[in-house]
Amino acid sequence: MNKYIPGIVIGVVVGVIFGFLMSFVFPEGPAATFYGAGAAAFTAYIFSNLAGNKKVPKASDAEKQAALAMQPPPGKALLYVYREGFVAKLAGLNLQVDGQEFAQLTAPKFTVLALPAGPHTLTCGFGGLAGPQSKKGSYDFLAAADGMAAVGIGVSMGLVQGNMAFTPMTDPQAVKAKLGGMPMAVASPAEI
Repeated sequence: MNKYIPGIVIGVVVGVIFGFLMSFVFPEGPAATFYGAGAAAFTAYIFSNLAGNKKVPKASDAEKQAALAMQPPPGKALLYVYREGFVAKLAGLNLQVDGQEFAQLTAPKFTVLALPAGPHTLTCGFGGLAGPQSKKGSYDFLAAADGMAAVGIGVSMGLVQGNMAFTPMTDPQAVKAKLGGMPMAVASPAEI
């Protein structure tokens, strides 16, 4: 609950200011109060959705170029995860492989993780108030030794809850082309 307090406070401040300004447009009647309350609720809702966001360091150009070289450590594989799209683009999407959290992505961004060869499960879900509004997603994949796996995550709005959509990519050149124009978020840890 404590992580929602800043969003609620910002919403109240915005509501008071907006209500005050609307009182000049609607000097009589309750319209200014309704507009102020609406602005407060909307602002608090947006900021509460973003309450789960973490400070994720951006990779340097050298780190990004090294990642796009697609050279995994010997006997390991590289997992590229990218996020694009407009829906919930500012809300941080928490990523886990086999239950271990390694990054958070907003859109459009990507990250890379070195992992042992074999079967793995990528899971993702939002933090903050956006979390209960969207179903967590899960994607099973097989990582080949000295190879790479790439998957895009998109968010689609449902009638009641949002859904995660996974788009696997297998062509390394297509992956490089897609990720080359995106900022890279640093995975922590960078290898599991």
